[in-house]
Amino acid sequence: MERIVTPGAFDPPWDERKRTVMKLMQSQQSRFSMYLYLMLGIVFLLGLSFFVLAFEQEKYERALEKRTLSIRLAEELRQSSNDLTRLVRTYVTTGDRTFKDQFQAVVDIRDGRRPRPINYNLAYWDFKAGGTDPGATAAVAAGETVPLLELMRRAGVTEAELGNLARSKARSDELVRIENQAMALVEENTPTDPAKRDRALRMLVDEHFLSLKAEVMRPIVETERMITERTQVAVDTAHQRLQAAIASLFIFGALLVVLILKLQQKLRLIIGCSIPDLQRTIARLRSGDFLTPVPLYARNPDSVLGWIAQTQRKLAQLDLTHFKAIVDSSDDAIISKTSRGIIASWNQGAEKIFGYTAGEMIGKPMQTIIPESRLHEEPEILERIARGEKVDHFETQRLHRDGHLVDVSVTISPIRDQSGTVIGASKIARDISRAKAAEAEIQRLAFYDTLTGLANRRLLQDRLQQTLARASRDQTYFAVLFLDLDNFKALNDTRGHEAGDELLKEAARRLQDGVRESDTVARFGGDEFVIILNGQSGKDHPSTDWLPTVAQKIIASFTRPFQFFDFTHTCTTSVGAVLYTGQPCTASDLLKQADHAMYQAKYAGKNGLHIFKPDTPLRAS
Repeated sequence: MERIVTPGAFDPPWDERKRTVMKLMQSQQSRFSMYLYLMLGIVFLLGLSFFVLAFEQEKYERALEKRTLSIRLAEELRQSSNDLTRLVRTYVTTGDRTFKDQFQAVVDIRDGRRPRPINYNLAYWDFKAGGTDPGATAAVAAGETVPLLELMRRAGVTEAELGNLARSKARSDELVRIENQAMALVEENTPTDPAKRDRALRMLVDEHFLSLKAEVMRPIVETERMITERTQVAVDTAHQRLQAAIASLFIFGALLVVLILKLQQKLRLIIGCSIPDLQRTIARLRSGDFLTPVPLYARNPDSVLGWIAQTQRKLAQLDLTHFKAIVDSSDDAIISKTSRGIIASWNQGAEKIFGYTAGEMIGKPMQTIIPESRLHEEPEILERIARGEKVDHFETQRLHRDGHLVDVSVTISPIRDQSGTVIGASKIARDISRAKAAEAEIQRLAFYDTLTGLANRRLLQDRLQQTLARASRDQTYFAVLFLDLDNFKALNDTRGHEAGDELLKEAARRLQDGVRESDTVARFGGDEFVIILNGQSGKDHPSTDWLPTVAQKIIASFTRPFQFFDFTHTCTTSVGAVLYTGQPCTASDLLKQADHAMYQAKYAGKNGLHIFKPDTPLRAS
């Protein structure tokens, strides 16, 4: 980190300073050339790393593709057996010859007697369930005519893996024989004899058929495991090389960034700053602005900018008389800054409020103490100051040195030179943190439950009314859930109120975890809670299917035991729900209906959900 020092801290004789500057510039020029050549070398290595990365990426993708192809062909054998069984059962049941034609097409393609469709995949025959002739489709977009086992051999499977698949294929062929017998049986009579149809269907589900089916699947599963283990080494090796190439790319990139920064640093050491900054500094001094400090690097005070800084320091003393009225003993922070937001003075009140000393802050931008969420305020303030406007009692937040936020009330006035031109601003900031904290505490006590931190009944009523009005206006749905903890009184009686309080706090946390941030969770009183579920569109969600899903998720979260002190406790919850779909009602009506539904859940055996129906009479209070 570069340290800013006050210009003029030492003033050596001119001849000695000149010799020092010449030696410094020669040394910096030599280092500058060295860094430049190093940077060109790193650029070459960076390009080489890009080439290696592309090569290793291609190898990695080929290894993955080879494994994926082998497993997909094994899956195709499994899927073909399933497709044949489904098609023959459908044909036997319906008598529709389309399914028999599709059955024969599956067998022919698998055995290499018919061209494979270009788009042949595991779901191909599911898409053909509508009756399209697969033979016609295959003829239009035909691929290679090759048996499935030959494709597996081409994919590079080992002899052991191919042997497994061949055994699975043989068992599948036995199933095809039985399936052909079943189809022949139903075709013996026209129309089909119902008894023969039933016999054919039994042939397709008897113990022999199912055992053959299992023998088809077992070798396929074993083969997939063998393929995965065999190809994992190649995939892992390719992945490691890819990671090494990526790491090299990042390393060379980081070295390039470091060298660029070093080049920039050496250039700045020669002239003391960037050329545009030097031009702006000279223009600012020429315009009569001697208030803005010129930054000077501690390691290179004899740069070009250093000479300017010494002159500016002496001239600035002539232009600071209008700041003499600042009272350094004030408890408020009294700060002056330039028209560009650079701090020029910093009193003891500012040190007390923000934790920074004057030496640390003078010359720094005002953004140093502005949190990221409020950075937009400074440009707006500077624009108003530039127009000559005053900012009165502006309440905002600023950063303390230790990172916490300080609530302040700020008044900012423009500072003008003798010609009336605005050259800066004076700022008075008063710490109002205690007042804000007291206000927040009052708000918390008024609207939030002190035990669980949830919204209390008062805030619940307000949010429910707002939600109801918004839903009525936007034609959206929402739901109100009324929850009661089952057997809560038993815990209070046996373990005391302290355990009961812990249960309520943990229950509140689980309820908040089970809903979205846009939803409202409130403690209604005692061991009763209310949840408002927002955001269901009336047009997009005409059903209530989503409501039981959310409610059951909440109920399930209470099945985990509650851990308190030296014991665990099991507590369930009964939930009553009401869905607002645009019916005429008030917020109070919805609460009563949800409460009634909750008692229905209690009567039904607790630990459950009951959704209120509009035609249900409400229970007596």
